[in-house]
Amino acid sequence: MTLLQAHAALDPPPALLAWLLFLPALAASLLVLRRRFLPEGSQQHAWLASVVGVALLWLLQVRTGDGLYLGMFGAALFALVFGRARAIVGLTAALALYTGMTAGAWINFGINGLLLAVLPALTAGALQRLIERRLPKNVFVFIIGNGMFVTLAATALTSLVMLLACLPAAPAAAGKLSEYASYSLLLAWGEALVSGMIFSALVIFWPAVVMTYREDSYLP
Repeated sequence: MTLLQAHAALDPPPALLAWLLFLPALAASLLVLRRRFLPEGSQQHAWLASVVGVALLWLLQVRTGDGLYLGMFGAALFALVFGRARAIVGLTAALALYTGMTAGAWINFGINGLLLAVLPALTAGALQRLIERRLPKNVFVFIIGNGMFVTLAATALTSLVMLLACLPAAPAAAGKLSEYASYSLLLAWGEALVSGMIFSALVIFWPAVVMTYREDSYLP
């Protein structure tokens, strides 16, 4: 992935526009979750651990010579496990933790929130609902379809959008756009494999924390 490094603050107009788009999405998610946010203790522990884990994952980046930062997201898996609204809130909390740990400029929080929380959560949620409607309700379809293919699609889309958003801050990378796009897609495939293994393990051994999994539908 590419992260918009908050150390190079955005200009006020685009930063303000991003905040105006991000805040309604976050407010809508909080409104959905005003009741029964995390009903069980195991879900609370898993959600909080995921917030910290994703923030730490974002610290593991590789800087290219052109000023781009490549790494893994973890956002699609977060959405698959906890659902769209909980993912947006949780990823926002992870982004706040990440920004604080890296001494970033908070003016960039709006656009980073859109790209790292809202976009992957909405994409993963929409694809997950599409699979649920179109494909047989089978536990293997649920695990493979969501854990690998939804993660791959959501991560690849987010990576490409992030790459385009980062080009103004790293103009030297514009001439190598196709190469960095290939790297991003390769990272997305690797993340899909890892996320698929984690997702399948959670569904099998700890299904209570997978809040999008309904055992009565997939194992009647």
